[in-house]
Amino acid sequence: MDLKEKFRANFKEIIEKTGFSGKKFSVLVACSGGADSLALLYLLNEIKNDFGFTLAASYVNHRLRIEAADEAIFVDKICQQLKITCFSLEFEPDFWDHDNKNIEERARLKRYELLFNLVKSNKFNMLTTAHHLDDQVETVLMRIFDRGTGLKGLSGIKPVNSSCDFLSNTENGDFFVIRPMLNISKNEISAFMQGRQFLSDASNYDTKYRRNYYRHKILPALDALLPEIPYKENIARLAENAARESEIMRELMDGFWRNLSIIDSENSIFIPRSLVESKSYDFWLTAFSYLFSSAFFVESGIHRSPSTKTLRDITDFITKTDPGRANYNPFVFERTRDGVKIILPLS
Repeated sequence: MDLKEKFRANFKEIIEKTGFSGKKFSVLVACSGGADSLALLYLLNEIKNDFGFTLAASYVNHRLRIEAADEAIFVDKICQQLKITCFSLEFEPDFWDHDNKNIEERARLKRYELLFNLVKSNKFNMLTTAHHLDDQVETVLMRIFDRGTGLKGLSGIKPVNSSCDFLSNTENGDFFVIRPMLNISKNEISAFMQGRQFLSDASNYDTKYRRNYYRHKILPALDALLPEIPYKENIARLAENAARESEIMRELMDGFWRNLSIIDSENSIFIPRSLVESKSYDFWLTAFSYLFSSAFFVESGIHRSPSTKTLRDITDFITKTDPGRANYNPFVFERTRDGVKIILPLS
């Protein structure tokens, strides 16, 4: 199967998951002008008539490099050649004035904020990014080695996310973030882009950034040490398996918490003492890890990813029997001898 057919199959599967199969819809591409995002733009442009969607692109200027203005012009020219609308977005001029720590994460969050606002204002149905197989491998390895992640972290980058998976509330609208290149390798993209112009960002080679360290140090070392093992495909398969099992666990945990919910003036949950004592410590650690991102609370505008220490603190709190009160943002826990009430802030 050539790259275009693989991409088409990926896109078809994603569209079926989102429920847009056979419908008219619109797609916005986050395009930096690099080989990956341009490959995504070109591939989508080649199949847009087959699937009946309209296509647009957006370049985001992070105000970190002087080359960004020229890059925006380059992306716009490519879009003009393809007869695709191009939107140019910029961080505020003073965005980096007060805090330039944790640059990668701050830039990612702000970039998504700008893109999501653009999606909302133009009523796009999907935002698509150019994450590929090598990105997936880097993500999973970083979560294992840097964080000692659990099942949800092993899921890596998902091919489809709803907007509420990213947002702390749903005010920015209901749409999907899709990634149709997750099973396409960097080598395949490079071959596809042969003979085409694209931009190269020097900062992508700076190993002071954690992802770049994995990209340029860890993965090449694994390539050399494991030449006969398709470890990238195996790690991608691990992510798929973990995502499937994590989704099943999420559904079970959603049901568990919904059954305990009390929809009243306090918008609370009550866990009877008998239930607390009937479940193991590990059960409650797992249950609370899913509570903070369960569908019930996402619908209420809450979305958190607490640390393992916080989850242990909560579990330690509920297993005691003396009266007590604690705040684990965004929840307030009230403990009595009869059980534990978890109060959610009124939305």
